[in-house]
Amino acid sequence: MNRNEYLAALRGALSGLPDEERANALRYYEEYFDEAGPAGEEQAARDLGAPDTVAAQILADYRELTAAPHAGGSSQTGQTGAGAAQAAPKRTWRGINPWLLLVIAIFAIPVGIPVAAAVFGVLLAVLGVIFAAVVTVVVLAACVPLVLLALGAGFIICSFFIWWTPASAVVTLGAGFACLALGILAAMLVVKLCTLFIPPVFRGFVAILRWPIDKIRGVKK
Repeated sequence: MNRNEYLAALRGALSGLPDEERANALRYYEEYFDEAGPAGEEQAARDLGAPDTVAAQILADYRELTAAPHAGGSSQTGQTGAGAAQAAPKRTWRGINPWLLLVIAIFAIPVGIPVAAAVFGVLLAVLGVIFAAVVTVVVLAACVPLVLLALGAGFIICSFFIWWTPASAVVTLGAGFACLALGILAAMLVVKLCTLFIPPVFRGFVAILRWPIDKIRGVKK
């Protein structure tokens, strides 16, 4: 039951009271729901109890005060609704005690700092391993065309020293040109792969390193 439903039911149950008394009683419960806020309306309604029960208590108090002689007269009866409303339960702290949270935080600092440092160290180690693996792959990929180009150049040079056997010289020269062609193709392939994969990998590393900084800035804002 939300605020409007509860107050409507209570207003109907207090129809036997004079308008001023009913307004005084309802004012207290309106302030009670204001204090609870929209998120706590249902819990506040459960804390107060059924509207009929609350109204019965207010009406009983009103009849008792109006039936018994008293010196205050109408000025005291004008406070009947609010006086009966004081019997309603007050809202209490339903979360963890702030002092308990403070004590937990103090005792958690000596443990939390080493744990956070260890986690950060493991994260850096993992990033270092990944980075080293990427660099190794790039270096090995770059070595393939270099080796092919070196072999091609070596075969071509060797072919000039074995012209007394023309067949061997031609075969060696052909192997040299083939290695040169394969080296050029491999170099072009390595450059293409590097342009495709290295920038996204680099951006990923930068994003991972900037993530905690962005989180801290977001919390400060």
